[in-house]
Amino acid sequence: MESNLKVVRVPITTPTLYPNTESNSYLIGNDKECILIDAGYDQTETKVLLEQAITKHNLAIPKKIILTHGHQDHAPGVKQLTHWSPTVYCHEKERNMIKEAVYPFTQIVPVKDNEAFIIFDTKIFVLHTPGHTKGHLSVYIPSKKVLISGDNIVSEGTTWIGPPDGDMHDYLETLKKLNQLDIERIGPGHGDWVTAPYEKIQFVRKRRIDRENQIINLLKTNNNLSSEEITQLIYQDTIHPSVFGVANRTMEAHLLKLIQDGKVSKQGDRYSIS
Repeated sequence: MESNLKVVRVPITTPTLYPNTESNSYLIGNDKECILIDAGYDQTETKVLLEQAITKHNLAIPKKIILTHGHQDHAPGVKQLTHWSPTVYCHEKERNMIKEAVYPFTQIVPVKDNEAFIIFDTKIFVLHTPGHTKGHLSVYIPSKKVLISGDNIVSEGTTWIGPPDGDMHDYLETLKKLNQLDIERIGPGHGDWVTAPYEKIQFVRKRRIDRENQIINLLKTNNNLSSEEITQLIYQDTIHPSVFGVANRTMEAHLLKLIQDGKVSKQGDRYSIS
């Protein structure tokens, strides 16, 4: 019965970005049928923790694995799970990255936006939610009012968005799309369940809009800056040095959007108000 469907978060320690130390995988199903969302890092612990969770919650071995995106802390763990004989599903725009991440595993099938999977009579929908990457997917379970968001939403703070894979315009559109879903919980790519989903989505959207305005105001008084200089001036040593690179890439994604919007121009590696 649909009421028996379980959604189990499995946090797995991975070498991911500070302040996170774990990446989440999700098991959706029951003792008859189950799927896995994200497979974590390529390490023995991935297999051990997932199979412990399967036993603990009396779930079937997953024969389908949906990968939200191809980053190293979400996809390569498939290589630890080949004895399940699974099929991996991803968006076409993510396929090349995922093929590289899970090689030599080759059973990969592309999915489209709003494509439905049925798990023991329960429909779940795969949504194309670009932003963090071009082919990023989220998984929506209407009957449970649950969204598995991948890295477009993380439990603590905000995710990074940066070229060449990330796109800030796409990301803001994705946040609008997620805000229209009927949800009570978000299962993020990192961290615990988000139990105030709309507040979180609005917080993330406001953070991105505020950052955009901050860049514009900064360039009005300090024109002709590089992205690194903009990042340093905005963060003022308030972020951990290990994440400066992705903070700078997120800044570059904002700058690309502002160029597309006609608000900022670029000459060489320097940015100015248009």
